Amino acid sequence: MVVDKASFIAATEREGAAVLAAARSDVAAPVPTCEGWIVADVLGHLGRVHRSVSEIIERRAQEIPTVEIPRAPEGPAVLEFFAEGLARVLAALRSIEPDEPVYSWYEHGTGGFYHRRMAHELAIHRSDVESAFGAPGPFEPELAVDGIDEFYDVLVPFSARRWRRPLPAGSLHLHRTDGPGEWLVRAVDGTVVVAREHAKGDAAVRGSASDLFRFVWHRGLGPSVEVLGDATVADEWAALAP
Repeated sequence: MVVDKASFIAATEREGAAVLAAARSDVAAPVPTCEGWIVADVLGHLGRVHRSVSEIIERRAQEIPTVEIPRAPEGPAVLEFFAEGLARVLAALRSIEPDEPVYSWYEHGTGGFYHRRMAHELAIHRSDVESAFGAPGPFEPELAVDGIDEFYDVLVPFSARRWRRPLPAGSLHLHRTDGPGEWLVRAVDGTVVVAREHAKGDAAVRGSASDLFRFVWHRGLGPSVEVLGDATVADEWAALAP
């Protein structure tokens, strides 16, 4: 799989459909991977995110638009709220090119940022919704690999900066077991440094791309995961998930 505009949009559409299919079972079901949330809360969150991103892209905004995003309705009506937001953001994503400048909370504001971000946002929350009804399905392997890259390149630095979270002192090595992919993650002078290489870390986590993606997002250890070395270091890096 090539991770580009078309594949990211296809993933957003596919993961969004899976969210809706699972959520129809019971919007009041507790979500074990999102403490204190029920399925309706996940749908409401995504519906608001999709509307916010759509406003930015549709306006080609260069700063955050001053527009009020509606609150999600309660009960089963949240299903339609989510579906409408998903359709709107998909249309917005199709309308913008990856190199087109647009506001984002990250330092590189482009259409490509949102192509990538929306795919991974939906993927992890699809897993959350499915976890309310049993074991969630796996992630597409190459999308998961890119999601791990995005997590350390974008999400962890943003999370650490916004919430002033100290970075772990120990280093973490991730080793993909179902294809190529290794990461050495460490903190240097308060900055996250990632090397895509085989190297020894204070903690090592081995598993499929899908299970590693779930691990870095602090969604637990999947069936393929093996933790070696200092498990506390691995937990500290996972706890940085926003």
